[in-house]
Amino acid sequence: GMEETEDIPIIFLTALSDTVDKLKGFETGGVDYITKPINFDEVNARVNAHLTLVKQHRELKASEAKFQMLADFSFDFEYWLNESNRFNYVSPSSKRITGYTPSEFEEDPALLRRIIYPDDRERVWNEIEAASTSSEPLIRVFRIVTRSGEIKWIAHKSVAVTDKDGKHYGRRASNQDITTLKLVEDALRRSESELKEANHSKDKFLSILAHDLKSPFTGLIGLSEMMYNYSNDLTQDEMKEFTSGIYEAAKVIYTLIDNLLIWTRLQSGKMEQNPDRLEMKKLVQEVLFLSETNALKKNISLYNEVEPDVFAIADQNMVDLILRNLISNSIKFTQYGGEVRISATRKDDYYNISISDNGVGIPPQNLTKLFKLDSMLTTTGTNNEQGSGMGLLLVKDFVEIQGGYISIKSEVGQGTTVEFSIKASDN
Repeated sequence: GMEETEDIPIIFLTALSDTVDKLKGFETGGVDYITKPINFDEVNARVNAHLTLVKQHRELKASEAKFQMLADFSFDFEYWLNESNRFNYVSPSSKRITGYTPSEFEEDPALLRRIIYPDDRERVWNEIEAASTSSEPLIRVFRIVTRSGEIKWIAHKSVAVTDKDGKHYGRRASNQDITTLKLVEDALRRSESELKEANHSKDKFLSILAHDLKSPFTGLIGLSEMMYNYSNDLTQDEMKEFTSGIYEAAKVIYTLIDNLLIWTRLQSGKMEQNPDRLEMKKLVQEVLFLSETNALKKNISLYNEVEPDVFAIADQNMVDLILRNLISNSIKFTQYGGEVRISATRKDDYYNISISDNGVGIPPQNLTKLFKLDSMLTTTGTNNEQGSGMGLLLVKDFVEIQGGYISIKSEVGQGTTVEFSIKASDN
């Protein structure tokens, strides 16, 4: 095996002093020569010197191989830029992370700057250049654009390479792809702020609810206390007035608590949906029948303008609650002698059901507060009817759960139209 002997240094012995002969000796592979007569101390010294050189050369080759192996196997994009900004080394991972091969970086040193995301490029490159002679490591997070145009997030760590005397040999850097981490971090941050928002909304909602329950209870307690204390002195008419007030307050409290229980079930995901084929004209008629008493008190006309062939696919209880809430709101905010109309129009796979009145209307600044947990509007009706914005919250949830949307248009003094969409059934 020639491989085993290839590193052995050959020293030739010569009696010739001619330069040509010595050159011939070097050309055939000699590393040094000794002239006659032989001085053994000199021979020993030269042999030792060359053996030391061979040993150092081997160690250097081994450490280069070790560096190459470590750097080549790195999962991160590693490089070593020398002091004149050319590459001493680029790791194979450059291709996995940036899409460019080591040789492309080596042939075009400006590529390293060009792959930095345009918005980050100037700032990041200035920081990298400023840190190139500093002994402190530079740690930065920025975006790059890969060969295929994909945007990736990189964690960059670089440090100056110096020898023990402080001489500079450029800069060594390691770039880790942290895109996935960044996405997870952003998602976490988003969900944290959504949670905060939801908690804030719920707190506000509970305080509004407490306030809404308080006022009918005040009436209930006040009136019943009067009846209890003065039962012997009250006239028939006064008794009637008091009991009517108690009855109205109890109704408001019952509706509110009923709505609250439904809403809680909805929030905890315990609400079952049972879609059915619904004949909308009939369903609207039933709700109008139940609303008649309230409408009669204010002489309000109710019109069911839904055509007989309108069939929807939805949960009957939910649609019932939606209609009850919207129709009762219309009656509540319409003056004496007004009217409420319910109609349906087809749009693609949905019916738009609209409930419109010629009532008092809603001021623009209040329109934005409807359907919101943290700004439930509590407004008194035209006949001082009590209530809370709880019903509209439920309506919105029920409409959206079934894949529809709800919108509201209103003009002060002209009236209000609420429209919600519901899946159409064709057979």
